[in-house]
Amino acid sequence: MQDFDRFLLTVVYDIPNLIFVVDPESGRIVYANPSMHERLGDDCVGRAFGDQFPGAGGSHCFIGYKQHAVEQEQGPPQQTEYYDDESENWYHVQQRQIRWIDGTAKIVCVLSEINALKRLQKDLTEAHATLAFKNRELEISAKTDRLTSLYNRYHLDQALQTEYQRFRRYGKPFAMLLADCDHFKEVNDTFGHQTGDIVLIELARLLQANLRATDTLGRWGGEEFLAILPETGLANAAQLADKLRDKIASHDFPVVGRKTASFGVAEARPGEDIKELIARVDQALYLAKNQGRNRVEVNS
Repeated sequence: MQDFDRFLLTVVYDIPNLIFVVDPESGRIVYANPSMHERLGDDCVGRAFGDQFPGAGGSHCFIGYKQHAVEQEQGPPQQTEYYDDESENWYHVQQRQIRWIDGTAKIVCVLSEINALKRLQKDLTEAHATLAFKNRELEISAKTDRLTSLYNRYHLDQALQTEYQRFRRYGKPFAMLLADCDHFKEVNDTFGHQTGDIVLIELARLLQANLRATDTLGRWGGEEFLAILPETGLANAAQLADKLRDKIASHDFPVVGRKTASFGVAEARPGEDIKELIARVDQALYLAKNQGRNRVEVNS
């Protein structure tokens, strides 16, 4: 007994961890160190374990001390975490099956407060979430036109490269249409650049609303918009361009009223590169502008 008392004094008595021993048959605490007494009161010994730690016995914390018989030999400690609602503390729990000093089966539990660790984990989780959000914002910003929220020139170049590779490898047709807002400089000169921005935003919305989900639309530059049309031949692309032209011409734009747009259309040809395709659709648009605007021209 002297050795045991010395052990309690030198190892258990002064440490801040909550250490207690539970009788698995009755579920009552049979021993508690001073830290445990300070936490639960001087009369904690003899109380039911479940009353001192609500919910612990029913969860995977303090694993099943009533359900499992204590083996003759000590098993490895079981470990988990426990949140105490009353003290608002987090604890790391170690639990081990033992033989008590009188030879009876008992469970010894050691609870170590880990609030600082939990705060750090929470801070890291929030930091990771913030970083992921910022990375997503950067990813969107890198491929989005800030004014219209359509794809920007950089992303259009990438999408063109992808579609061109599909065309070369599998022979899948695709077409492009290039739209330009007619007499846009007059809008800026007459109503100001803010109104010009509003017109471009509304034009972008009209175009996007009348394209397929598989099409890629972006702001090519200034008042020009480029659409990439997968699985689309020249005739269907021209028909779509004329539908878009009509939608724009019959739309009432804020402040300025009616506006029109001109369209150039071209389909990818075998043997030509992307630059040649872009040059052809640009030539078609140039022709539409020179032929009186508010029209569709095709470069076949």
